Amino acid sequence: MSTLRVYLDAPPDASRDVDWALFDAADRVVRSGRGHRADWPAAETLEAVVAASKGRLVTLTLPPLPAARTRSAVGFALEDQLAGVPEDSHIALGVQGLDGTLRVAIVAEAWMRAFASASVRVGVRWRRIVLESDLAQPPSGGWCWCAPTLDRAGFVRTGEGSTLAVGPATSDAPPAELVLAIAGSRGQRPRQVRVDVGGATPALLAQASKATGVEFVAGSAWRWSAATPAAYKAAIDLQSSAHAGVPPTPRFDLLRLLRPALWIVACALGIHVLASVGQWLMLEWKTTQAQRELVALAQSLAPEEAANATPAAAITRRDGMLRHRAGLVADDDALRLLARAAPALATLPTGAIRSLRFADGHVLLELQKLDPSQPARVQRELQRAGLVAIAAPTATAARIRVGLD
Repeated sequence: MSTLRVYLDAPPDASRDVDWALFDAADRVVRSGRGHRADWPAAETLEAVVAASKGRLVTLTLPPLPAARTRSAVGFALEDQLAGVPEDSHIALGVQGLDGTLRVAIVAEAWMRAFASASVRVGVRWRRIVLESDLAQPPSGGWCWCAPTLDRAGFVRTGEGSTLAVGPATSDAPPAELVLAIAGSRGQRPRQVRVDVGGATPALLAQASKATGVEFVAGSAWRWSAATPAAYKAAIDLQSSAHAGVPPTPRFDLLRLLRPALWIVACALGIHVLASVGQWLMLEWKTTQAQRELVALAQSLAPEEAANATPAAAITRRDGMLRHRAGLVADDDALRLLARAAPALATLPTGAIRSLRFADGHVLLELQKLDPSQPARVQRELQRAGLVAIAAPTATAARIRVGLD
């Protein structure tokens, strides 16, 4: 299967020249060039590589959550890192690792909508849309600085997978953004920085190493089309149902080839459905009855709460209110939550907790600047205690939210 990948730093335009590369089934470049839409070679699939300057990558650490709740948890974790309101940013999620890490791609919502609309106008159907910076692979324990040449802006990919935009190098000095990022990295300080920039000189590497205290080593000039097949495969797809434009064209008519087998499968499924529909209807009826009984119970026990909450939440609130009237504590009270969380919080250094707030059944802790491993460790300890804890970095330090859900 051939794939044509097109590099875009603006929404598609049929009259605008862009760089492209044609890949074979093994993801090896067989042709490359530059031209407008009519000059692109034929290929079975199309993929867009969006310039690194149009988005960024962030790596978060979250507890295992259902898919339906992962996006809301990501929004909370990114609250202090997004410019403007969350609705202004288009967020695409990668696959969460076994250690809880989750890579997130962030692009301006307005730009993505313009990109999708322009793709429809020029008749382009993308199979995937990926960020250029998501194709870079830093060395083990290090970072990579990528740019075609020293006099052009580029980006930096950190060891944990995040990215930041950097300007061009000046004289024999690295970009100021890279120097500041290394100075503020602390516990995440890289072992080395590989310079994948065309024209990098030994004098620049020496000056950068001296200025940052981190070894800078020469790499190869950055070319997005030279990324490995594994990098393309692991890249986050920015395309979602809201920005896909039109569905991708299939490579061949699978329906025509599989029509006889599909008829057999359809008959078998029909028999199975008819045999089990009675049982399904019975279970559905019982579920509806149980829901009605739960609503009736909530309305009788907690009529005021049931007007503004789900039946289960209304009963829980009523239970908490009655416990308080009886001089008892509820499970989601601040003292009960803090008592369960105390063993884990006691492992933090003295003075590490800057502020503590309680609202809506959750304790919110603002921490001082700590080693990044400290909040993650406390998060794991809270989870072992049966609590739901989400730790997220902020602009000044870190934040932990603790609750029962």
